[in-house]
Amino acid sequence: MNWRISVLLMTLACTACAASEAYNTDTGAPMLGKPLIKEKNEKNTIFNKTAMLLAALPLGDDSMKAFTQSEFYQTYRETIDKNWIKFAGNRELIARWRDANLSPSYSKAVFYPFSGPDVLHALTFYPQAREIVMFGLEPTGGIPDAGSANPLDQHLWQLLNSLNFSLNKSFFVTKDMGNNITHSSLNGITAVMFFFLSRGGYDVLQAEEINILEDGSIERGAAPKNKGNVNGVEILFTEKGGRDIKRVYYFTIDINDASPQFERFGRHMSKYPPCATIIKSASYLMRWENFSKIRGLALRNSESIIEDDSGIPYKYFKGNSEWKVTHFGKYHRPIGTFEINYQKDLDQDNRAYSVVTIPFVYGYGYGFSDMTYHLLLAVKAKPDKK
Repeated sequence: MNWRISVLLMTLACTACAASEAYNTDTGAPMLGKPLIKEKNEKNTIFNKTAMLLAALPLGDDSMKAFTQSEFYQTYRETIDKNWIKFAGNRELIARWRDANLSPSYSKAVFYPFSGPDVLHALTFYPQAREIVMFGLEPTGGIPDAGSANPLDQHLWQLLNSLNFSLNKSFFVTKDMGNNITHSSLNGITAVMFFFLSRGGYDVLQAEEINILEDGSIERGAAPKNKGNVNGVEILFTEKGGRDIKRVYYFTIDINDASPQFERFGRHMSKYPPCATIIKSASYLMRWENFSKIRGLALRNSESIIEDDSGIPYKYFKGNSEWKVTHFGKYHRPIGTFEINYQKDLDQDNRAYSVVTIPFVYGYGYGFSDMTYHLLLAVKAKPDKK
């Protein structure tokens, strides 16, 4: 292990332990009541230092000066900075659309199925969210630990390969993630989430492996990889300089109807109030009957849904008085392997009722050639008061 990294870890070890105690939450009940508050002196924990290192941001001290000034890290930082410009620009466009079209009243709990590590899109649409629940097929990769990765530059290079595509296209490809982000804790799902949180303007306070018990509650630590067990990671974070703590869960799940993992996950989701749900680049899985359970869960547990055409099929909203639907942008017929998922009813209604173009990249980017993208916003109607 590089001695400079060892010194960094020894220096921060006590800070990390203190943070773990300070932010050790309950058994997974949503943090939607009184906000947890970050103590003023609990800054730059080992988790945040690692996140900043991955995000190519200044660490604020000399603990890893030799490495961060190396030729490799300078190239790493320059590549990240260059690719981040486009991604950050898209976030700004999303924020403008959000401010004009979304109510902050339904944004404290966010559900993002088939998300991969894409925590930042959830926070861009819903910056006031206190709870975010995400899942994907990919394992968490463990908690990022710079001290366990040797050589460090090799692991960061693999992370960079994972990030380049997503920063340019704004979505992740499962196959590519499997090739690039499962080799170590520094290029796993959790590491990518650390990267996005830190680059997005957040301080990472704590990260811990977790699993879902049979009753839907959260247990600390990973469970054995047995049939039905659902492992994941919990990350606590705040806005940079802020004190109100937010939490994101990412779970590794095979979510098809035959999966023994679904029941535990469903019980966990029942603990939340209705969520603001975001769906993008979801491979059209909820079109198929063997994904009916997750489709039903999303429809039941959501008070609003933002999605592209790869999410819940339009037929579940069309003519349904339970949902008020607004079309944005231009619908494009899917291409290539996804062309079977063309939705004629969505195409027709989008042409007839789309209210405004959207200037940002969303979903698989079928409108890239003329910068016309499609988005559907469905808001659940409030029950009549009697």
